[in-house]
Amino acid sequence: MASSKPIPCGPCLEGKVNTKADIWCYNCDEGLCSTCSGHHRRYKGTCDHKIIGIKSYKPSVQAIETQCDKHGQQLNLYCPSHLVPCCDECISNSHSKCTGIKSLASVVEKTKIEKSKESVEKEINSILQLLGKIVNDKSQNFKRGEQEYESIKEFIVKIRNEIDKHLTHLEKKICNEADTILNKEKSKATDLITEIEEKQKNLKKMQDQLHTVIPHASKLQSFLGVHQIEQKYTIHR
Repeated sequence: MASSKPIPCGPCLEGKVNTKADIWCYNCDEGLCSTCSGHHRRYKGTCDHKIIGIKSYKPSVQAIETQCDKHGQQLNLYCPSHLVPCCDECISNSHSKCTGIKSLASVVEKTKIEKSKESVEKEINSILQLLGKIVNDKSQNFKRGEQEYESIKEFIVKIRNEIDKHLTHLEKKICNEADTILNKEKSKATDLITEIEEKQKNLKKMQDQLHTVIPHASKLQSFLGVHQIEQKYTIHR
């Protein structure tokens, strides 16, 4: 486990009893002691839940929400027109005119999670390559700008020795303008590189989540996790 702190049994904790968990249920998103896990396996509504030994459980990098972030209700429907999971209130408020609304469970059942994961990862890799190219191009442009700047200064110094005092004043003016332009462009390039590196960091976090979270999640959580990551990386385009 990522933490040495024992994970408590969720049902026992609700009953104000602090019991150490022996297994972790990804569907319920909580730990279960040996007694509660026995009931959990026998109960018809939870017997098919995905569980794992507590020693093998690794907390998710980022929690995958199964509830609507706008209305706090369970995501149980899917709008094929907008390609988004919805709760009952979402359908009433924003998708009342959409046709072909399906149950989320049926869509999850038919979806090939691994294929969706590969598609999202491919898109992320494509964006990372593009951003890397932009960073490289901007860095090269910046270096060329510095070289050209030095050449301009040398040229101005050479001309200064061949002309009168009037051009000495002109030389200072041009150098000041060149300094201003260089600093402005350098600042722009630095800001852009910082912004891109932050996007790269966020995209790599999403990529890490695809590798570390999805394989240990239920099919519903995997579907929603891939969908949520897909929604996030489109923002980074």
